[in-house]
Amino acid sequence: MNRHPGVLAVLLRRMTRHMAPIVAMYWGILLIVYVVVAGSIALFDTLEQSMWLRVGGPPPRYWLLSMGVITVVQARVYISMGVTRRQLGEAYLALYAVTALLFALVQVAGFAPEHAIYSAAGVMGNLVERYPVTGAGDAVATLLSAFVLDLVYLTAGALIGIGFYRYRVWAGLAIIPIAVLPPIAAEAAFNAEWAGLGVNRLLGLPTAPLPIGLAVATGILVLFLAATYRVYRTMPVRPAATR
Repeated sequence: MNRHPGVLAVLLRRMTRHMAPIVAMYWGILLIVYVVVAGSIALFDTLEQSMWLRVGGPPPRYWLLSMGVITVVQARVYISMGVTRRQLGEAYLALYAVTALLFALVQVAGFAPEHAIYSAAGVMGNLVERYPVTGAGDAVATLLSAFVLDLVYLTAGALIGIGFYRYRVWAGLAIIPIAVLPPIAAEAAFNAEWAGLGVNRLLGLPTAPLPIGLAVATGILVLFLAATYRVYRTMPVRPAATR
């Protein structure tokens, strides 16, 4: 496979074919959870906040963290087919970017029907905080922050996966706190739910303007990607066992 001029496209097709059903099933389950949670609160209490912000925001990022772990651990399957680590690294980066963008688009799109339902039900006046997305400007800001955060979490998962693959269980566990620090810092830059908001409240930090938050989070992402890719390039990947 490594001599094929379209190796990146081939890898992306294979990876996408494996991930697509999992991603579809995840969003299907998450939508059911959202309907049940939001419906229960609406029936037995008063809706005071955007439920999509809580259900469709942080949980997908943390799920992407686990997907980052899984994809890297499966690297030896492609190594056995003659793919180099550099080609795999490029394919993973492209896959993560596409996945992060897809998740960000879904996260932003989810606010539209919720806003319409809230408005029709007359509960917008009951909200204790401003609705997250009320116009194009809010949508773009939410899309940018969601894309960066999703990509950071995917990268963190990849680093954790490399740690477990390269150093086994105990050393892999020790890498987890190091790997999750950049995502938490990126969340803090956007004052995002849940970890970033908690850190800012704990430290008494104000919400940074979007350009500053975006610059800080993007800087964290670039450095984190470069460091993770460097570690991955030097990882002694063991080929999959063959019979």
